[in-house]
Amino acid sequence: MISNEIYYYSSLFKLDQISNLISILTPIILLAWFYYYQKQYLSKNYYKELIGNYAGFTDTVSKTPNKGRIKSGMILHIKDINSQGYFKGEFHFGETIHSFNNGNPEVKRIRNGITSFYGKMNFNIHCNNRMRNPYKPKQNRKYSGKIFVVTRLDFSFDKTNIDDYLYGEYNIIHFREMETLVFEISKVYNEKHMNFPNTFKLYKSSGFSFEPLDSVKQVVFGVK
Repeated sequence: MISNEIYYYSSLFKLDQISNLISILTPIILLAWFYYYQKQYLSKNYYKELIGNYAGFTDTVSKTPNKGRIKSGMILHIKDINSQGYFKGEFHFGETIHSFNNGNPEVKRIRNGITSFYGKMNFNIHCNNRMRNPYKPKQNRKYSGKIFVVTRLDFSFDKTNIDDYLYGEYNIIHFREMETLVFEISKVYNEKHMNFPNTFKLYKSSGFSFEPLDSVKQVVFGVK
């Protein structure tokens, strides 16, 4: 009889423990689910913002000529991006020598090429919803990622690996409100073909009359 009572009360104690555990875990699980849902929802909006054209003047790669001055620039196109933050596209890098011959301006293009890339941006939730001035970098939300410069994206994936086509790898910092991408070289896989600046900044095109995209097109690539 006593043993039955002990079993009965021990069972009630276990049920009470389980009930308490469930009451503790339930809000934690709900909070985790809410965070996951919010991150998935917010990340989709963020990734869509990345698609577009970016441009900017860069440091020169070619040697400085005896006469004239080199103008270097980059135009980057992010074509699409998936729900995990993987994106692809191409960038157009060029260099032009601007000089004078008997008082007449001369332009000579010494570098002009289009290269493919793919990359990955990491999304994180910023809890601080304060007002952010887009032209003050310290107030911007920042996101990190990587970009991989490759020979091509339409490779024979059944015979080769994308790593076999790598030129180089850059770390990226995205200033969201400024719509600006900052690149810094991380690894070089092929020095012969990796003839690009080690660091550069590119600004997203907004369609204004005067912006980096139009300036780079005109000065570096001669496109009006």
